[in-house]
Amino acid sequence: MPMLSQKLSGIKPLLRFPHLLLASSLTLAGVLVPNPAKAFTLNLIHFSDGESSLLTRTAPATPTTPAFQYSGVGLFADLIDRQRNASNTDFDLLVTAGDNFLAGPQFEASLQLPVGQPFYDARALELFNIDVGGIGNHEFDFGPDVLARFIDPDGNGVGFRPFVSSNLVIPDSSPLRGLIQPSTVITKTVNGVEERVGVVGVTTPLLRSISSPGNIGTIGDASNTPGFNDLVNVVQTEVNKLTSQGVDKVVLVSHLQSISEEQVLAGRLHGVDIIVAAGSDTRLANPEDPLLPLTGETAVPTYPQIYNPQTGQRVNSLADLPAGVDPVLIVSTDGEYKYLGNLQVEFDNGRVVSILEPGSGPKRNTDLDGLVPRSDLVSEVQNPVSAFVDNLRQTVVGVTNVPLDSVRTNVRSRSTLAGSLIADAIRNAAQDGAPSVGLDPANILVGIQNGGGIRNDRRFNPGDTINEFDTFDVLPFSNFVSVVTDITAGELLEILERSVASQTAPDRGGGGQFLQLSGLEVVYDVTQPAQFVTAAGEITAAGSRILSILLDPDNDRTGQFLFDVAQGGFLVDPTQPLFDLATIDFTARGGDNFATLANIPETRKFTIAGLTYQAALEQYIRQDLQGTIDAADIPNGEGIRVRDVTSLVGPATGGQVIVAPGDNTEAIPEPTTMLGVLTAGLGLGYMKRRQAKRKERRS
Repeated sequence: MPMLSQKLSGIKPLLRFPHLLLASSLTLAGVLVPNPAKAFTLNLIHFSDGESSLLTRTAPATPTTPAFQYSGVGLFADLIDRQRNASNTDFDLLVTAGDNFLAGPQFEASLQLPVGQPFYDARALELFNIDVGGIGNHEFDFGPDVLARFIDPDGNGVGFRPFVSSNLVIPDSSPLRGLIQPSTVITKTVNGVEERVGVVGVTTPLLRSISSPGNIGTIGDASNTPGFNDLVNVVQTEVNKLTSQGVDKVVLVSHLQSISEEQVLAGRLHGVDIIVAAGSDTRLANPEDPLLPLTGETAVPTYPQIYNPQTGQRVNSLADLPAGVDPVLIVSTDGEYKYLGNLQVEFDNGRVVSILEPGSGPKRNTDLDGLVPRSDLVSEVQNPVSAFVDNLRQTVVGVTNVPLDSVRTNVRSRSTLAGSLIADAIRNAAQDGAPSVGLDPANILVGIQNGGGIRNDRRFNPGDTINEFDTFDVLPFSNFVSVVTDITAGELLEILERSVASQTAPDRGGGGQFLQLSGLEVVYDVTQPAQFVTAAGEITAAGSRILSILLDPDNDRTGQFLFDVAQGGFLVDPTQPLFDLATIDFTARGGDNFATLANIPETRKFTIAGLTYQAALEQYIRQDLQGTIDAADIPNGEGIRVRDVTSLVGPATGGQVIVAPGDNTEAIPEPTTMLGVLTAGLGLGYMKRRQAKRKERRS
């Protein structure tokens, strides 16, 4: 039993048997005599948003700084050991606040492991010897089954460490049932006496709109909605449960995506001493805390932030609180294993009475401070992941003759060459795979890709080679190519209103739901009212930003208008099926809060088995474009397919007669546009023309 109070070096033998370690810590509660409240010091070590950044990075030398290494789990383990060993506090508590892994090349190495073998990210947390893990949104990017495998690699129903979230609704049938608890109590011995710290978890209520939780629900909503009360209540209920058991020191690991949410929460809870805020990569620090010498690395003051829970107001110091008011401290660090947070505080009768300096603050993860990668993390995690990634880098997919970028602010706010290429690839892959699910490829006239699924701020210049690693890096998620059939003009308008709802200015401010398009040209007006969708997926404001929708299968601006405000609105029956839509399963299910897609019956949704959007892009470049990306392969892909009305672009021409699939009636032409929808022959003609163009260009 005394082993549980020792530092990491004394616990290493138990790491081979993590279930025994957990069981032993829980047994203490029934053996040791509870300690009456008294002065007590806590060494809270915390991090979040590791996001599978397992490998050490190298920063090049500058005129003021030599080249240095940073990030990576090897260095991070040494940093954790240093903070444990440097502390003179009674109780070390190491927590992670979620986003413990992220889709991409490094996590792909874990997905290739045989069932029963721990993911590399889980093995890293195990070797760090974390006490508790929080749950973020990215844990659900591959669905509940993968998260269950992450927590319980043996598949025996017991996690390798406690994981907590109080506002997740987990059905009995879920593989996560029993693996995630609302809270846990960490019990350790200090000077032979039992000490207990309660840890409560909370996960963003926006989970369904930004990840793939399957049948896992959430309680609550954002702080600017009435639903926030439900979030507060569920957390408070769990805190009350702990305090009723005599636990008077409570830490909340919170993954609400924006520290402003935790700041509001601090003024609504009682009995919580410390909130570890995660999901926003907020780098809290004081002026004396050294940061990594990287471009743009600035601090948000201060570490910690101190709040008066009775007023919800922030104060400068503990001395500024009225007598008898217990503070709430908020801490947060940047992610990707760049920083380790360390808060050292003294409690007296369950109340924080002092913040210990200079120990408290963010600690940067770099060899500039003498850190050396710990050998077990290097051999068991970094080396195999590095070998996997190196193999991806050596596999060439093609070369680009045009500039491509996946810069976050671009693909989430305007039509780009890279985004348009990806949307074209998804539509092409859906057409190829349509017969396998009983669909007609000629009806798949439109492709969409959400900007949030395009990652990692990559730029490719003309002449650059694209390898397999690049395709995983840009399209990292386990998103499968899907088809939603019989889309109507009314549904399409609602989908596109959601796409531009977060725009704050022309080509600015879009969220992850912003769509890159294939086969459509859309003009919007950012000054008009935006669509609003609640976290529960209810459209409470329709929005009126979309000015025109051109169905344009050739991407050559000669398609047909389906909707045009200048011509009175819908130019077709908004309830009539128009075409089949290619996308990814995340979006087809209503991810990013596409309420319209979420409400479309499952009978209209088909997933192409085994074909991810990464594979679609790789296949499109290799086979359809024969390894070379030219400007002609992405017609009108930059700044045209979706744009604000203020953009200086000439009008589309329009003019072809179109009729609905299966409709034998003759379409009646209008002076500038034709009503109806495209025939199957038009879609088939599009594919034949594309093939002819490719053959001509490559010959």
